[in-house]
Amino acid sequence: MGTTDRERLNVANKMADKKKNASQAKMVAPAPIAKSGEKEKESSKTVKAVARERDERRERESKSSGRSESKQGPSTRQRFRNNRLVRFVRESYHELRYKVTWPTFEEARNMTFVVIGLSLAVGLLLWIADVGLFQLFQLITK
Repeated sequence: MGTTDRERLNVANKMADKKKNASQAKMVAPAPIAKSGEKEKESSKTVKAVARERDERRERESKSSGRSESKQGPSTRQRFRNNRLVRFVRESYHELRYKVTWPTFEEARNMTFVVIGLSLAVGLLLWIADVGLFQLFQLITK
């Protein structure tokens, strides 16, 4: 089955967070050599910072998911939007509007001339074959 726009947005946000965290991890410079007590303090600070960031990210994700804890279930509008036919029409419109590269007027005109010319050429070829086969048929039947 298809996914909803909200699910796609959540997946995109998660992927962006992963890329961001990976790039931040690469950018961390190696710490200068310090005494063991200083290392423990610094490592505990980084662990706390990472945990804080993780908690903030989870909180943002839970807020952005928009799922209410109500027991009523999805509203009529949500059910209508998640209907297969409605979802198909919405996705089709979005694809035609934003993803399709439409030809310019000149390109469309030139392609139309090419189609008309090829149609005339094929029609002429079939007409010649028809006349030739008809003549052959009349020659055999006389």
